Amino acid sequence: MKIVSWNVENALRCLPALPAIVERLGSPDVLCLQELRIRHADEDAIGALRAALSGYRCHYALARDPHNVTFRGGRMYGVATFVRGRWSAEVPAWDREGRLVVVRKPGLAVVNVYAVNGTAKPFFDEDGRVAGDRHAFKRRFQMRVMDLGCELRESGGVVMAGDWNVSPTPLDTHPRLRTEEPHARARAELHERLHAEGFVDIWRTRHPGERAYTWFNRRARGLDAARVDYILVSENLVSRVDAADILDLLPCSDHAPIRVALSTPRTVNRARTGSTASAGGFRP
Repeated sequence: MKIVSWNVENALRCLPALPAIVERLGSPDVLCLQELRIRHADEDAIGALRAALSGYRCHYALARDPHNVTFRGGRMYGVATFVRGRWSAEVPAWDREGRLVVVRKPGLAVVNVYAVNGTAKPFFDEDGRVAGDRHAFKRRFQMRVMDLGCELRESGGVVMAGDWNVSPTPLDTHPRLRTEEPHARARAELHERLHAEGFVDIWRTRHPGERAYTWFNRRARGLDAARVDYILVSENLVSRVDAADILDLLPCSDHAPIRVALSTPRTVNRARTGSTASAGGFRP
């Protein structure tokens, strides 16, 4: 099973080319897209999204928060997961910004994540009252995603893939890792929770000393890049991972796709089933 995650930056800009891009990506079984920039009222755009890939079903979450989602007329955030075969789908009720879709089949859940980019801008609750800033909201969102991952893990393996808006280590960013507050706190809290709950940054585990990036600042004169897109797998899936890759930068977006390949349980080499891996890759 191949799972690909890609922040497309703007879905409408890339939808015409999506069938060719998906073929180039090896026709994954699950394709997680982030940053759609489609509103609930954009019926034509939603229709185009749902029909974009023949042979796939599209499950999506769009922003429905009038207090926090106002930029570009509300065309912000949004995620979509395309699946082949039969999967159930759900969107948590607490996700008002269109940042999360869960697809499930027996023994496996895939969580499509577009995490919060923390800023000092105010965050508004459902009644429109200020409830701290978006740095604090970022940390709350991270913990809610981890809570969800732990809940899903009770029924089998869990893959959480997407744009996490956190660079794990100095190896994952150029020219430097943001170590000032509150960025360091958000990184440390996510790091601690991953280790505590046994989720593995699978690309870093398989490529421990390698430098590679998934986001590129196209306006910078020199290299300004970071690995903010990654795939976390629950420890009970680590022995089934055949490959974890960062793919080439594609047209339409400033993010590169990422991919993981899983063996089905009956094809896993018995010698590997007892192996474990540290949930490495993060540093406070």
